[in-house]
Amino acid sequence: MKRIIRISTLALLVVLTFTGCKKSYTVTVKSNNTEWGSVTGSGTYKDGETVTLSAVPAVGCCFVRWNDGDATNPRQIVVSGDAEYIAIFTDTTGGGNDLTGTVVHDAVTDYDGNSYDAVWIGNQLWMKENLHTTHYADGTEIPHGIDTSVTKPYWYNYSVLTLPQEKYYNWPAVMHGEASSNTSPSGVQGICPSGWHLPSDAEWLIMEQRLSTMDVSGFGWRGDHAGMLASDGWDASSKSGAPGNVADSNHNISGFSAVSVGYCNNIAPMDMGRTAHFWSATQDIHNSAWCRDLFYNEARVNRDLSGKESGYSVRCLRN
Repeated sequence: MKRIIRISTLALLVVLTFTGCKKSYTVTVKSNNTEWGSVTGSGTYKDGETVTLSAVPAVGCCFVRWNDGDATNPRQIVVSGDAEYIAIFTDTTGGGNDLTGTVVHDAVTDYDGNSYDAVWIGNQLWMKENLHTTHYADGTEIPHGIDTSVTKPYWYNYSVLTLPQEKYYNWPAVMHGEASSNTSPSGVQGICPSGWHLPSDAEWLIMEQRLSTMDVSGFGWRGDHAGMLASDGWDASSKSGAPGNVADSNHNISGFSAVSVGYCNNIAPMDMGRTAHFWSATQDIHNSAWCRDLFYNEARVNRDLSGKESGYSVRCLRN
């Protein structure tokens, strides 16, 4: 009888080992300043459990990133041990908290697995790189362009081997069937990854007003901030403030790092090394939408309308 009891006890211990409770861990979520924002997600969780962490900025403040550099909000973590996460907020109403030029590494990943750095310009967090996905966030494939269209979505190749990842998109592709918007934020996810959106013309203006020392509200060429948005690699120019003048003291001061990939016209890349063109989420007339154009030898930025069939670059804004 005693031997039977020992065997039964051993069997019970084995069952408990394999089917019993998982180890619990503590996840602590904090705010760097409780007056600037609050957080959720703290608690005790089982090993392997998925937990959502959220950072909610107060009025006049914005969420920057988590202390581990991740800028996703809300974000999900898989519990594997005790951990502490601190939400970094900043006051955007003044007082020397301008984050312009601050880079957030690996801020977002698209459906294809491409990871993008982002940069703060004022209280907006912009992609620091051109989008180059071939799928929408829901997994829908974007057709590879073999023709031009003002209604059918297409992406197009960038042919230069030094930047093989670059893509151009027509306006139907960037909108993904959503309606035009000129609000801030635009509310148009379109081609952007989850948690990000396509900037409206109004949001482009907000960014430009942060950088330029001149009025940028007009149509056409205005401002003095093209070089502030440009990376290296443009055709050379001696023009002060132009993207091609890398010696200028304000060259790429914003960290936006616009690349001179030109544009796609009739499915062929044009003006590489000389220009960059970016879509907005804002339509003007039936077959035209607002865009931004940078030229290598021009300090001003062109606020213009372009035909929706054009193949332009895309930068997304975080929600």
